[in-house]
Amino acid sequence: MLIVYRIFWIVGLIALIAELVILANPRQSTPQKASDWEIVQRGRFQLRAPKQFQIEREPRLLWELGALGNEVRILDSLTLERGKRTGLKITIAAPGNAPTTPPFGQQSLQPAFDMSRFLRRAHDLHLAAMREDLGFVGFVEKRRSPVRIRGVQGIRSDYEYTIPHPVPFLSMPVRGYLITLPLSQTEVVHFNAYCPPNSFGDYQKIYDQIIATAQVQSGDNPMSGGWLR
Repeated sequence: MLIVYRIFWIVGLIALIAELVILANPRQSTPQKASDWEIVQRGRFQLRAPKQFQIEREPRLLWELGALGNEVRILDSLTLERGKRTGLKITIAAPGNAPTTPPFGQQSLQPAFDMSRFLRRAHDLHLAAMREDLGFVGFVEKRRSPVRIRGVQGIRSDYEYTIPHPVPFLSMPVRGYLITLPLSQTEVVHFNAYCPPNSFGDYQKIYDQIIATAQVQSGDNPMSGGWLR
């Protein structure tokens, strides 16, 4: 029996060492060459992204972000991931009750739609959904600042959280930022980028390049091309 216990102890130690090696694996190095990138088109999104990222539309994310109430509707979402704590999620959101246009010649009884207010509210709700995620521990917004991307004014929030592990020292810290920008007259687009803290500088450059090439189709007028066209 003692031999069996020793075998289990050795196997457990090997598994622990293997996990530490995986966490420190240099595969997290960022793509450097032009051949590492490709053009991707999914749903309302088209962008240039590294081939190392797994790219898919994310139905689960639509449900998670829509679970906080009816103020915001999630219309489409795209996830680019490279491991559990490295990725970029792009989401299109609109008001829960879409503004209506009155019949021709009649005056609307609804107050004018305030995009600035909706932008801030959608941004706050997106952060709240992340804060309520049970897979994150210690989520905190570190800083909020205005941001301008290709002439479009929006909001950026830098944040940190931890992905917990049963063995405390194997818990994984994450650093990221959420950018929210107006997409059209009634829609906003979220760019939620995250990675390990020690890789933040390198991956922020990668995310900047992805966002710079993004084309997001507007739902207001499918022929217009929307923001970032």
